[in-house]
Amino acid sequence: MPINRIRVASVDDPRLDDFRIVSDPALMRDRGLFVAEGRLAVERLLASRFRTRSLLVIDTALDGLAPALAAGGDERRPDVYVADSAQLRLVTGFRFHRGCLALGERPRAEPPDAELPRAAPGRPLVVLEGVSDPDNVGSIFRNAAAFGAAGVVLSPTCADPLYRKAIRTSMGTTLQLPFRVAGEWPALLARVRDAGARVIALTPLEPATEIEAFVSGRRGSATRLALLLGNEGGGVSRDALDLCDERVRIDIEPAVDSLNVAHAAAIALQRIRAVSASPP
Repeated sequence: MPINRIRVASVDDPRLDDFRIVSDPALMRDRGLFVAEGRLAVERLLASRFRTRSLLVIDTALDGLAPALAAGGDERRPDVYVADSAQLRLVTGFRFHRGCLALGERPRAEPPDAELPRAAPGRPLVVLEGVSDPDNVGSIFRNAAAFGAAGVVLSPTCADPLYRKAIRTSMGTTLQLPFRVAGEWPALLARVRDAGARVIALTPLEPATEIEAFVSGRRGSATRLALLLGNEGGGVSRDALDLCDERVRIDIEPAVDSLNVAHAAAIALQRIRAVSASPP
């Protein structure tokens, strides 16, 4: 099927109005939209569960996106506005080096009892509490996807996984990996446990089992895990710790108080993946 290609004749075209607000996250959210930028993120948006409303691209970017646009099917085919680099900058207010933007439609708010992503043996659920930096949220999603996590659950105080910086940092994996923003926190941890997952808090606070000792006893285990990570300053809250089954820490030099939360997530997920794939 042909691409719905629309050549931009004027940057004042009212059909481009939603692209004018891509740098305003509050207004984008109010309009039920989010933005993906760069070819990889846009390709992942086109292949995702989210509906793509429209694209704003330069010619060379459109050439690279043609296969992904063609694969979407006619019912999912968005309008594609084609501009030059100067026009794109005038519309958005800043420069996109890759000349490629897409608007996605946010899903409707889910009810409090909506189903959560479910952990599976060897595929832990990642749970985030108060991780407020969108770059950290995006990096954690990228790590979770790389190491085979089943999905991500975020407390209400976490950064928006559909904010453009989070999408960009995640390399578009926030559009691929199942996630849910929790309405009730930390009570939702009880639901995670009731669904059959053992909740493991990653924390430097004692008492906590060093991660190598933790994973060595789980080699080949079929137990489902949920890995809980806390915010960049205070870590996992006391209330959330009280609802966890076990505490695990990463051994680091005493002169360093903690690791970046995304780096800690990568280490823990890699160690869990390594032992899950090994025979007992």
